[in-house]
Amino acid sequence: MQKIKDRIMLGIFSGLVGSVPGRLLNAVEHDLGLTDSTYGQMAAHQFINKNKINTPDGVLLGSVANELIALSTGIVITYTLSATGRDHAVIKGMGVGSFYWFLLYGLSAQLGKTAKSKKPLSLLYSLVDHLIFGSTAGIIISELGDDSLFPDGRT
Repeated sequence: MQKIKDRIMLGIFSGLVGSVPGRLLNAVEHDLGLTDSTYGQMAAHQFINKNKINTPDGVLLGSVANELIALSTGIVITYTLSATGRDHAVIKGMGVGSFYWFLLYGLSAQLGKTAKSKKPLSLLYSLVDHLIFGSTAGIIISELGDDSLFPDGRT
């Protein structure tokens, strides 16, 4: 099988595909009333007023913004594995995923960029989603990345 030799393309692919399980889980959590909002709604809130988030334009903006976050996370995980090796790819991916979770939902909420959740468990569900995302992206990168992208002896 042809492996991906470009770190950026590998990161984009792994970020987009790796985000699917977490995004689907978030949609289910939101539908069950366990979380305040979807990731698309949270991403849209960075750019537009809350009353515009669920409009067609707001949904599109939120989806695009969320995917850009996902692909950037995939790129960071790719470079992390490229620098440190693909051993423990799941744990390393989870580390990057949880770091993004902290930045997006901890730090940005403290800075007033995102609304604080009214449901404390919502944040834990989100952390689980990000751990799943990071581990999935880590597996994709480890499996689809060309050997030349990783340090010798750490496969």
